[in-house]
Amino acid sequence: MIIHDVEQNSEEWLKLRSGIPTSSNAKLLITSKGEASKSLEGYAMSLAGEKYTGAPLDDFKGNKWTERGHELEDEALDFYSFKYGEEVQKVGFVTFDDLSVGSSPDAFSGSDGLVEIKNLKAENHIKAMLYVKKNAKIPPEYIAQVQDQMLVCGKAWCDSYFHHPSLPSFKFRSAPDADLQRALLVQKILVCERRDEIYQTIIEI
Repeated sequence: MIIHDVEQNSEEWLKLRSGIPTSSNAKLLITSKGEASKSLEGYAMSLAGEKYTGAPLDDFKGNKWTERGHELEDEALDFYSFKYGEEVQKVGFVTFDDLSVGSSPDAFSGSDGLVEIKNLKAENHIKAMLYVKKNAKIPPEYIAQVQDQMLVCGKAWCDSYFHHPSLPSFKFRSAPDADLQRALLVQKILVCERRDEIYQTIIEI
């Protein structure tokens, strides 16, 4: 594992993650149940384009909700650290030693864990609260990302911390799921192989 001391969303950060599978897109590799995602081919095309240009292509620039999430992230980390007594360390980008895959967790938590902040609008925050209460796990749309973050960063747990300035904030701690992480590793190999095939076509056409 290599921890890259870069600022998230900086030009250096964007360059590091271009062309390789990252945790934020883990749901394009597997479903929350560990099945192969039907989105792998499209993801391979995007990665091939990034590998060719060395930069993100047609990159999503965010909306008012993603901007709000970034603005509230430091506040949320402070609340999390104070409430649960965990020392947090913000992280730029983490890769395997061969730079083949990467992850950008919001922070390391303690010596063994991660924290992933979710700053959602009120309706979705309450929806997540109800889901966690009923199912004793995080909502399906976050499962692949969290499992991949633990896999890439070699951590024993990940706290998903759902923060809202006007509503009760809460966390759920996920442990590594060996089956999901095996499925992620398999799909990472497949998407990189397909990426390289597509990349070859790009440079030869």
